[in-house]
Amino acid sequence: MFLWVTLPKEVDSLVFDIAIKHNVAFVPGQTFFADGGGSNTMRLNFTNSSDEEIENGIKLLGETINQLKNKLDYN
Repeated sequence: MFLWVTLPKEVDSLVFDIAIKHNVAFVPGQTFFADGGGSNTMRLNFTNSSDEEIENGIKLLGETINQLKNKLDYN
């Protein structure tokens, strides 16, 4: 039902701001860290989505992460 995703340390919660602009939402992982860590993590939920919506959401999320990586010149 849920997937926990850990991104490279350079990729942080900025992903959320970009993803929302593409109509993709997730729970930023930092919410689950009492010590303020986890800024490069996210929890994905796919319980109420069709296969098509999941596929499209993952594609858009991947594009979002790539945009941010390019912006940070991270390779």
